Amino acid sequence: MSPSLKLVHVLSMCLVVMLLLLVPAQAASPDGDTIRGVVVDIGSGGIPLKGALVQWIGTTSGVVTDSKGSFVIVRAGKQDTLVCRALGFSTKIIKVDAKTILSIEVQPTTLTTLQVEAESGPTITKSPIKTEIITTKDLTKAACCSLAESFERNPSVEVSFSDAVSGAKQIQLLGLRGLYTQFLIEAVPTVRSLELPFGLDHIPGHFMESISVSKGASSLTTGFEAMTGQINICMHNPRMSPPLYVNAYVNTMERYELNLYGAQQINDELSTMTMAHVRKMDMGQDNNGDGFADIPTFRQANLVHRWWYNDDEVEWQVFVRGFLDRYKSGQSVVHSYMPHHDGDSSKPYDITTDIQRLETFVKFGLLNPFDDLEEASGLSLVAAAIVHDQSTVFGLRSARGAQETFQLRGIAALPFTRQFKIVTGFSYLYDNVRESLEESSLTLYGSSYDRREHVPGVYAEATIEPHKNLTVLLGLRNDWHNMYGSRLTPRAHVKWNASQELVVRASLGRGWRVPSVITENVSSFINSRNVYFDSTFRPEDAWNIGGSATSALTIAGKPLTIDAELYYTRFTNQLVVDYDRSVRQVWLTNLEGSSFAANAMLQIMFSPFESVDLLSAVRWVDVQAPYNGGMMQRPMMSRLRILNTISYASENNEWQADATLSWNGPGRLPTTQGNLERYRLGGEFPGYWRVNGQITKRFGTLDVYMGIENATNFIQSNPILGTESPFGTYFDASLTWGPMDPQMIYLGVRYTLY
Repeated sequence: MSPSLKLVHVLSMCLVVMLLLLVPAQAASPDGDTIRGVVVDIGSGGIPLKGALVQWIGTTSGVVTDSKGSFVIVRAGKQDTLVCRALGFSTKIIKVDAKTILSIEVQPTTLTTLQVEAESGPTITKSPIKTEIITTKDLTKAACCSLAESFERNPSVEVSFSDAVSGAKQIQLLGLRGLYTQFLIEAVPTVRSLELPFGLDHIPGHFMESISVSKGASSLTTGFEAMTGQINICMHNPRMSPPLYVNAYVNTMERYELNLYGAQQINDELSTMTMAHVRKMDMGQDNNGDGFADIPTFRQANLVHRWWYNDDEVEWQVFVRGFLDRYKSGQSVVHSYMPHHDGDSSKPYDITTDIQRLETFVKFGLLNPFDDLEEASGLSLVAAAIVHDQSTVFGLRSARGAQETFQLRGIAALPFTRQFKIVTGFSYLYDNVRESLEESSLTLYGSSYDRREHVPGVYAEATIEPHKNLTVLLGLRNDWHNMYGSRLTPRAHVKWNASQELVVRASLGRGWRVPSVITENVSSFINSRNVYFDSTFRPEDAWNIGGSATSALTIAGKPLTIDAELYYTRFTNQLVVDYDRSVRQVWLTNLEGSSFAANAMLQIMFSPFESVDLLSAVRWVDVQAPYNGGMMQRPMMSRLRILNTISYASENNEWQADATLSWNGPGRLPTTQGNLERYRLGGEFPGYWRVNGQITKRFGTLDVYMGIENATNFIQSNPILGTESPFGTYFDASLTWGPMDPQMIYLGVRYTLY
């Protein structure tokens, strides 16, 4: 099928879906009084509050305030009470009589974690810990089919393929792989260990309400594993979500997705919610003509169910998520594949990954149980359990892993005064991890490295405000590991409001983690290199120090935010993947010597007009470790990245246009000098541009969006060496540095029933 016919096929299917959805959209128009109003922040002198949720109490019928803090809501039946909620502000309940123009005043809470400093681009919070918030509004500015695709417009986090064939993706935060970033769902560390290589694709974009990206040492209340920061995913809240949401998506690569969710309000205190996601792409593509699929085909089914209870004294939540996922890549998924004989095998070189996972967590909390303490005191208990099974077969090799995890955490939030607060508690982690790497039934890495961890721990984190412009956060935890003994994890953060326009932050802290050596590095084995491991592996251990300065200014009455940051991470031990010792070998070893990562970034966010938001960012990294006995730059990583985004929204918000232009600079490649001439690469890969864009049209409860990704159609031309002989000596698919997905056009619809 030609590209033009593919596009016609895609557009036709989307048109059918749109027509089907238009019927309920028209039928859903409510009747009743129209209530207009504005929400203002009285803590800042009555400034209009953007992004607040206003809804009829006990229902999910609600609207979100615009950039002027304004809202228009239609009375639902005989409802007479509105509730207004906003992150970082106290909930406000207001009675609505015959009056149809309201002014709702909300007060900032004593917790400053989510008060807004910048509105263009990523929101930078007023927390002592440097944190950026990616909101629902930001997520809808691109396709955002999964967590991996939600960072295209974010300057701090970069996502790339780990190799040329498996489909595994990796992020980079502060110049280091996502292994050193702690991933949380609703503040519970569930995306970890065996889940990391594919975990970014296991959280659908339409399940997420917001993403918080904390940089540096971050908080230690959720564990000891964060070294470069935390990424916390907040999924849609049953108390604030509509009864029905539908998203359908299709693109020119014949990728199809359907997302559904709906919330049910059982009564004023209890609500429940179910979210479902299915996706598939069965068409293999070979745009660079090497006989291998550029990106894998896949099929995934993903289901989430939640319960939420809150009566202002007791709150509990139950969260359950399960999914099945399969990726297939290699030669046989490409239509042009021809059988061949290569060495001892006449089979195609294929890569297949199967993943099954079930996870759950339960939260129970007492709200403000201490009458003699400030508001926002609490006691809570969080329990989580995970069962994960994963297998990857690539050529004659296979990697298998299984994991059972149980976590328990107790938390006491004790705000003694507005100037002195303590969060303290205990934790327990049980991890049973089994993984192996085999080649033709020969175990290369066996059961002797399986591990069963028991890690009890205690922690305390104090927030002190010795001056109204100075906040100090000091944290300390100690964990007792059954295999590695007692480990102390200190962290400290300082925030100084130098002026009304300038906020300065600094942080210092330690983090450590136990690596899953095989699964986390599976992309290193998709080649014909001999694999060598150390006999034992120690926990990865690092110190991070850094700081930032954020200035919120106005130019001709228009908001301008300038944010600069500098972070440095030094490892006392690290698992190093070394391709440079020999072109015929890959070594996975404990660090011998020093290893560090320096990260510097400058971003500017500006709204020259009320309807236009601009962001420009430059990020530079210097990541070095001992490769082949000498300090060298980490391979296959761009040292420089430049990101520019622009967003436009019409006055009535019916039209939205967004564009992203990014430059990824050159970087080092591992040595290939031991290969034959035709299998050699240069010492450095080139830089490249990537351009994405999207247009959205809103028809009341129905949004139609269309976009393009990788508009310049740049893909790495030679991602795999020795493709004509994949079972031969020179085959190597692990040297990926650039995009593998070609130019793609997509179309989607979003329908919301309030």
